[in-house]
Amino acid sequence: MPTVKFFATLRQMTGERQTVVPGVTVREVLDNLAGMYEGKLERYLKVSIVLVNNKNIRYLRGDRTRLKPEDVVSIYPPLGGG
Repeated sequence: MPTVKFFATLRQMTGERQTVVPGVTVREVLDNLAGMYEGKLERYLKVSIVLVNNKNIRYLRGDRTRLKPEDVVSIYPPLGGG
């Protein structure tokens, strides 16, 4: 199963640096992840930057990007500032 790494707000919300999540596509992993944390992450997952093995999924196949068990999915929530 792919490993998911959390950053910033997501790390604080989950209390974890990383976890293992079942799924063969990025969409499946994100859906399963939302369910694992009782929907608390759902709104952040919709707007976060998602990388697979340090490559932005926007430049792969988006949320249809297929995953292997050894892949690492990194999720960066949007940051505010000014």
